[in-house]
Amino acid sequence: MTYWLYKILALLPLPVKYGLSSLAAWLLGRVFRYRAHVVAKNLRNAFPERDAHWRKVVAQRFYRQFTDVTMEILHTSRMSLDDFAQRVTIEGIDALTRLSENRTQSVIVLTIHQGNWEWMMHAANAHTGMAIDPVYRRLHSPGADRFAYEARSQFGGQPILMEKVARNVLKHRRRCRALVLVADQSPGQRDNVYWTKWLNQPTAFFTGPATIAQLTEFPVMFARCRRESRGHYHLQLQPIVEKPGQSTPEEIIEAYARAAEESIREEPESFLWSNRRWKHQPPDGLA
Repeated sequence: MTYWLYKILALLPLPVKYGLSSLAAWLLGRVFRYRAHVVAKNLRNAFPERDAHWRKVVAQRFYRQFTDVTMEILHTSRMSLDDFAQRVTIEGIDALTRLSENRTQSVIVLTIHQGNWEWMMHAANAHTGMAIDPVYRRLHSPGADRFAYEARSQFGGQPILMEKVARNVLKHRRRCRALVLVADQSPGQRDNVYWTKWLNQPTAFFTGPATIAQLTEFPVMFARCRRESRGHYHLQLQPIVEKPGQSTPEEIIEAYARAAEESIREEPESFLWSNRRWKHQPPDGLA
């Protein structure tokens, strides 16, 4: 049922989707107060130096961004690569070309839930012609998971389950591509983690991306997606670890965490504050 609901909504023109988004933002933020306590707590902990009014304004802007991105993701199946190229500008193609040794070597691209992380991947494909393979975890809803998989693979990308990524990388080591990981999610109980202070609080990151980078020696970049206006974004590709074989896993994750934090502080309203990112407590001595 969920899958077909998404397919029906996808048929609507984008202006109609934005009309629904404005209504949904008001309902979620003012009426149903969707995860309002999570959003408020996350903003309060991340920005203790800011006053309550500033955090309230950011929260309101977050709901508008959140519903816009949801509708834009639903619209993905109606878009062409030319549409993505027009709606998402890109910076850092020269660095990508250099690190991929003129498109003969894969790179690892780490990013966060900021801006439109789904459009970002298709735009990178549109601007560079490089294969984009996103690494993902299954969504709780089978219908949503199926819809997301189809959207991510519609231009030839090969989405890879997180638990299968090591095997996939070894099997396709010679394939030139960008492995994209939205790596800011809260780690699972069984994940190997690295703890650091991030957004003013102890935060766990799963070390899988660093392990892959060391295993393959693929350079690591950070992708920042900044919103320019409704339906238009700017993607910046930034090298953060060019020789992962010479770095520790902790150094690789730390470089990612610092780039991610800087990006969020520069545009806080477009980060996914409704996510229960800090649900785990650090071990004794790391608080």
